[in-house]
Amino acid sequence: MLEITRHDHTDKSWDRFVEQDPHATVAHLAAWGSIFEGAYRHERVYLVAEESGEIAGVLPLVVIRSRLFGRCVVSMPFLDYGGILAEPGSEAERQLADAALDVARERGAQTVGLRQLHPIGIPATTAGERVTMLLPLSSEEAAWKALPSERRNRVRKGEKQGLRAVWGGAELLDDFYRVFAINMRDLGSPVHSRRFFTLMVEELAGVARVLLVRDTGGRAVGAAVCLFFRDTIMVPWVSSLREAFALCPNFVLYWEVIRTGCRSGYRTLDLGRSFRNAGTFEFKRQWGALPHSLPWIFVDVVPGARPSVDRDASRYGHFIEAWKRVPVPIANVVGPMIRRQVPN
Repeated sequence: MLEITRHDHTDKSWDRFVEQDPHATVAHLAAWGSIFEGAYRHERVYLVAEESGEIAGVLPLVVIRSRLFGRCVVSMPFLDYGGILAEPGSEAERQLADAALDVARERGAQTVGLRQLHPIGIPATTAGERVTMLLPLSSEEAAWKALPSERRNRVRKGEKQGLRAVWGGAELLDDFYRVFAINMRDLGSPVHSRRFFTLMVEELAGVARVLLVRDTGGRAVGAAVCLFFRDTIMVPWVSSLREAFALCPNFVLYWEVIRTGCRSGYRTLDLGRSFRNAGTFEFKRQWGALPHSLPWIFVDVVPGARPSVDRDASRYGHFIEAWKRVPVPIANVVGPMIRRQVPN
């Protein structure tokens, strides 16, 4: 008989199941719950479907309580992936979906968001306007030849200007965060807390790595936190300084990720999610990446409730423009207080 259990912590059996399931993503790893709780005090709920003592499915949930944007339950916030991990169309899948709604009702949440990478077998309306951009990797030589000449020229330009890429861990986070925080302010987006990335590198040792691009003076002008999972490299958090755009730090950075992936035997570079009509979509497409639809699911627990911010952010355009004018030191203090409430 199938049984759904809830946990606020997990044991090693969770990650063993994730590591064996072919549809698992990096977002299903148990460590994210500790990261979100430690950085933002968000409640984590781990749902496990068990049958005859064996795990048949899992669903990691995070409860976000926001005075600004309402209350929601998400799998997984701040990431592109998450959702139900079980055999498509199975009873485990159905019962995990029902259990997620129960959690949302008990917490007084307005919506449940399941960030599926792959479709699930239960009836649900998906929001298909988002895609993640996937670049197949093979050999370094083949990857270089496959790049448009414009991309190769910009990589060469950056290298001729003396830009160099450096991989590392926690020791590079100060430089990463300086670049990242400035860029997020320039984009009009509240920045994640420094602690969010500190915990990520600590809790996901070997999965989360920091990449910097330094100029000839040693200053970081480009930066990223990359995630390595199975045969895929992801680049969810990447920035460069606008004042250094002429040096092409972004191009040197992305080529370094591609080159590292090819040399280390990775098969896919995930450049992250975009809307098809966004400028980021075209930038990623020009690297040779192909769109993979993200069948995200949003379920309204409270009929007629205002859509969650990760479902419809269009009404916050005035806030984005105002945030671009906030001094960086203030943005770095206030930003994380807002960012923790936005599951995007």
